[in-house]
Parts: sequence; C-alpha cells; structure tokens
Amino acid sequence: MNHAARVLVAVGAVVGGWLLMHPPQPSASADSRPTLPGSDTFDRAKQFRGLSIQLHGGGPAQMAIYHKLCDELVGLGADSVLFVNHGWQTHAGTADLHFDPQRNPSLPELGELCKYAVSKGLRVCVMPVVLLSAPRGSEWRGRINPTVGWDEWFKRYTQFILEHAEMCEASKVEVMFVGSELIKAEQYTDRWKTLIQSVRKVYHGRLGYSANWDHYGTDKIGFWPELDLVGMTSYYTLAKGPNPTMEELLATWEPIKLRISNFYNEVRKPIVFTEAGWCSQEGAAKDPWDYYRNMNATEKGHIEQLNCYQAFIQTWASVPFVGGIFWWEWNDYPGGASDYNYTPRDKPAEKLLRQWFGAGAKAEAPGSAH
Repeated sequence: MNHAARVLVAVGAVVGGWLLMHPPQPSASADSRPTLPGSDTFDRAKQFRGLSIQLHGGGPAQMAIYHKLCDELVGLGADSVLFVNHGWQTHAGTADLHFDPQRNPSLPELGELCKYAVSKGLRVCVMPVVLLSAPRGSEWRGRINPTVGWDEWFKRYTQFILEHAEMCEASKVEVMFVGSELIKAEQYTDRWKTLIQSVRKVYHGRLGYSANWDHYGTDKIGFWPELDLVGMTSYYTLAKGPNPTMEELLATWEPIKLRISNFYNEVRKPIVFTEAGWCSQEGAAKDPWDYYRNMNATEKGHIEQLNCYQAFIQTWASVPFVGGIFWWEWNDYPGGASDYNYTPRDKPAEKLLRQWFGAGAKAEAPGSAH
C-alpha cells in the first residue's frame, strides 16, 4: 500500500468512529432565511458549511456547468454555497468598474442560479468581488486608489452592489457580502455606512463584508457595527517551509485564534470564513495565497493540503462564534492526483470534507495525518 493510500485509510478509520459519535444534523429549510444572532448564543445548527463557486461567464452551457457544481455540492454533503461574482476595472488607478458579459453571468442568470441552488436545499450567499483586467505589476483590488478620486469610484461601486442586492432579494439569498478585501477603500467609513444603508432599502437578508486575513481589526474597518456578520479570509502563514507536521500547524493557529477571539469580543458578530483554502502544493501552508509559487502536483502536496484542512477544522469548526466556513473552492477542474490548485476535488481533502459535512460542525476534527 502506498503512502497516500495509508493516509486515506488512517483518516477513514478515525473519522468512521467520529461519525458514529456525531450523527449528521438536518439541513436548513430551503424556503427560509434564518437569522444569524451576533452574540454568544449563536445557534450552531445555523452555521454555514459549504464551498465557494467563482462565476466565470454566462450563457446556457456555462449555466449548466454551475448547476452541475451545485448538484455536486449537495452530493458532498455541503449545506451552503457562496457564489463569487466579479466586477471588472482596468487597474487599481481607474474607476471604470463594470460587468463583462464575456466573464460574467448576467444578473438574471445569477438570480436563476441562486434559485436553483435554493431548490436543491442549499443556503445561498453571494459575494461580489472586484478584479482588475489589466493590473500594473502586482496590483490587486486591495490596492485600488482611483486617480479620479473616491467619489466616482464609490458611485460606480454602489451601483454595482445595489444591482446585486436587488437580485439577491428576488432570489432568496440568505447573506450578501457588500465587498471583499478592498483594503484602501475601507478607511472611508462614512461612505461604507451610506452604501450599507442603501443596500438595506432593497435587500432584507443578512449583510457582511469579507476582510483580508491581516486587515480586519476595528482600527482598520469602522463599519462593522452596520453589518450582521464579519467575513474574513484565512491565508495566514502557518509554517516556515513545506510539509509541516500537524503539531506545527495547530501550534501556529493558536495565537491567531486568540487574536480573532479578542476581535470577536469587540464586534460581537458571527465570523464567517469566506475563503478557507490551500492549494495541493508543497509549501501551501507557508504562502497559501500564492498559487503560482510551486505549480507542481505531488503526493506530499496533496497531504499538505489535507493537513491544512484538518488543522483548520480542529481549530475553528467548534468555536461558538464561527458563523460559517466556506472552503475555497469548487469548480469544474478535474482535480485528482495531477492537480495542484485549490480545489479539493478527488483529493484526500475531499474525503475529509465529505466526512466533516456529514458529521455536522458540532463534531471535533479527526486526528492528524502524518
């Protein structure tokens, strides 16, 4: 038996007993939009347990792919989906935010997709995200600083968000995120408050914002009180090099967990991890955001992804203030042994996710894989 097979057997054996001790929990009704209380009394049964799907185009063929991905999420045992829909601007200095019909589904198509997911029993969240079509060097949305000034940029951005909000209201979307990782824009608290107030006039579900993993504090984002939940990514450096042990991963998470717990005590709102993910590459635990660093699929890389998933579950899944976990990401890539990207498809991490989804988030994570 090869090493990967031994790992999967070990994981399966441990989790088998775990499942017996923690039977699956019933999923939420497809016709309801349950509330997310911002207190220590957070109802664990309402925790989102799902994956993210990025939307990269529209039309009948592409929509059929999205439907299939939703069906696959149901088959995995997920109860939720986070649809990530992109708006485009040229680079960080422009204010030309727009939809690209070659790269986006139309909003009516997105609305129908949300309704399809709801009909399959999935709880639906939507996160509009800004991407740059011609970035200058290493620019990304966190560095947006429009040369024409912020008035024009926020005017465009507010319209972009309001169009999503109208679609979300009509499509039984449970949570909408009003932004993601817009680091330089986050300082304009009053502008964000105005935007959020405008959204609440047309959308009556829950609202959140997804902060970057190193930029979520109340000293950096002043509009948390206006929202119902806090979103954040999880791309922390968890190791000094490739192939860390489970003990190293868990030990590194501890001070991070303490900082986020202290932050929660300030904001008193459920925290949803909008991007919990690691590539199946050696070194993913060190630089989880850098999917270009080591574009090479290896058995050890797949085990590193598995261990990162396990360490995350063990650290966070049973924390009372965690309102949800969305794993990054699920797509139509074939996955498997030759894949080095984020998807867990047909990898040891997928097996772990199936077991965790099936058992429900109240269970503790299974033992480590070495």
